[in-house]
Amino acid sequence: MSGSQQLSQSELEAALCGSSLEDRLGALRELCAQLGERPRRGTNVHIHTNESFSAFRSVTTAVWQAVREGVAVLGINDHYTVDGFEEFRRACEIAGIAPVFSLEAVAMDRAAEASDILLGDPDNPGRVYLCGKGVTRIPPDSSAAMQSLARMRAALERRNREMTAKVAHIFQERLGAEGPTWEAVRALTPRGNATERHVAWATLVRLRALAAERGAPLDEILERCCAAAPPTAEDDAALHIFVRSKLLKAGAPCYVRESEEAFVSIEELREAFLAFGAIPSYVVLGNPITSGERDIEALLDRLEAQGFYAIDVIPHRITRERLAEIVSAARRRWWPVFNGTEHNTPENQHLLDPFALDPAFEPWFRQSTAVLLRHQALAGRGQQGFIGENGRPTIPDARARFEYFSAVGR
Repeated sequence: MSGSQQLSQSELEAALCGSSLEDRLGALRELCAQLGERPRRGTNVHIHTNESFSAFRSVTTAVWQAVREGVAVLGINDHYTVDGFEEFRRACEIAGIAPVFSLEAVAMDRAAEASDILLGDPDNPGRVYLCGKGVTRIPPDSSAAMQSLARMRAALERRNREMTAKVAHIFQERLGAEGPTWEAVRALTPRGNATERHVAWATLVRLRALAAERGAPLDEILERCCAAAPPTAEDDAALHIFVRSKLLKAGAPCYVRESEEAFVSIEELREAFLAFGAIPSYVVLGNPITSGERDIEALLDRLEAQGFYAIDVIPHRITRERLAEIVSAARRRWWPVFNGTEHNTPENQHLLDPFALDPAFEPWFRQSTAVLLRHQALAGRGQQGFIGENGRPTIPDARARFEYFSAVGR
């Protein structure tokens, strides 16, 4: 931190969200020094930050919460971007937390789409969420991998701009007022990686401002704008979901269907993640159970045929019974299971959900995270990682592979 004045904890925590990276990191350094050493337990290798959409107002804020909760290993996992990596690396170094670097994007399983099979998206056949786990290099902007991400982001930005314009029209039509602008949407994320969730958030911010300007109850303004009674709970997360569902989702007046360019094939996205030196991983939806995920063994067979040997789970949105089924199926194949909380809504939950520390799951999550850490360490030094550049496992035997890469710290 600049200056010599001693800041209170609340002032330091506010500085974690400041515009200066050095001030954010300086505040974290002082907070960690004040807190002292704490026991570390549990892993969370799938969180989004404000570089995409998140409850966290900065990357450093996420790391500070991990410090307070005693998280041992934390993983950044933003959509379509690696822009938060440097801040995350430096913040984790200050905090003494082992960092995992990953990214996420949506691909289209064309065969599943043609057969009307639902996989990782309960509403859109063929759509799957894929991660590149344990990134060990950043390809140049001119690379095929970066161009794939850029094309997807550009297509999604065109859609989000169009939805924002439709929201503005709804404001004029139903409220006789100016709606959110694209500039306001884009400003919600530091490098303009705006999503549909940002459009919904900017809409809610504008509705709150309009209610204040007119001295009107917020629920009245919300009902007029969304043509539906809002939820009685006025917390940000519930209202964000309400606005998004009534204005932006399929069937709502401001919905715009994604273009073909928004989704590359599974193979193209997998190749892109390999170019980042990462382990391709499939994010299991878990709940609701879709037609394509109902038979977990058949799903893992499908994934292996597509060149995947790892999965992500978000335990807090899965029942215990279903999570046990997923983890057991992966363990039988000696596949790592990477756990996390996403944090991609306005609601800030604990980074360690109950399942992260559950004796039935914690050992496998911990060993799977060790796989990531060793992959990052070895591949980052130019040695063989969990998956080779050709996309094949570097150790053919699945059990030997898992045991070798999970041996960190033993």
